[in-house]
Amino acid sequence: MAELAILGSSGWIPRDGRMTTSLALRVDEDLVIFDAGSGLGRLATEPLRRLLPTPDREIHIFLTHLHFDHLIGLTFLPVLWPNPTIVHVPGREAGGPGPEALDRLLGGPFFPLAFEELLPVISREAVEPGEWQLGGLRMTAGRQEHPGGSLAYRVGDWFALLTDRAYEPGASDFVRGVGILVHEAWTSEQDDPGGVQARTSGHSTAEQAARLARDAGVRELLLSHLPPTEGGYYAQMLAEARAIFPRTNLCRDGLVRRLE
Repeated sequence: MAELAILGSSGWIPRDGRMTTSLALRVDEDLVIFDAGSGLGRLATEPLRRLLPTPDREIHIFLTHLHFDHLIGLTFLPVLWPNPTIVHVPGREAGGPGPEALDRLLGGPFFPLAFEELLPVISREAVEPGEWQLGGLRMTAGRQEHPGGSLAYRVGDWFALLTDRAYEPGASDFVRGVGILVHEAWTSEQDDPGGVQARTSGHSTAEQAARLARDAGVRELLLSHLPPTEGGYYAQMLAEARAIFPRTNLCRDGLVRRLE
């Protein structure tokens, strides 16, 4: 059995019950995390705590990039689980700083624990664009345009996560045929024609996400990494996206999808 849980769906800061970006993929007895925003803390309580595997199972965390809203949850690890954990950090070919950058973000004077002290068994590895196997999962990473570098992730034909990225039509090949596309929506075309403002900061509009979903033939589009603004703005973005790709929904924290 496989299921995808949205732990955090806000961009930049938590807002109105939405934590910052984090997704959990539970496949049989294993757990894979994508991004470690403040949403990762939802695994500390039910109903999402049920996703945690037994303490002997290794947990993998794949980071899209190292902006604070996507990694603050690493500081939560000591109270979340005791499992052996590998944190995968975008490497040089991905435009990222590599795993050693975590040493500049954790430890004194900013946090009382160094990276190696977060859990009894924890390690880090660079992840670069390309395809590989993680157990029985076919994983793919693709480089994205975003300040400081960013990676998109795809897991077989189940789902893909594209967040913190400037819109590129060619990305439709990366996500073609996936069941669920989780894609950021940072601005509305009504307020940001052509996504000019969004591109300036390395982001996409809801309409651009919908065009990508339509062109790639995905089954469902989930808009995520939503801006910290009023809920009416989300409705506006959702309407724009559905006009292009009707099978669009908004992510909400706690949403769970069975994967087939």
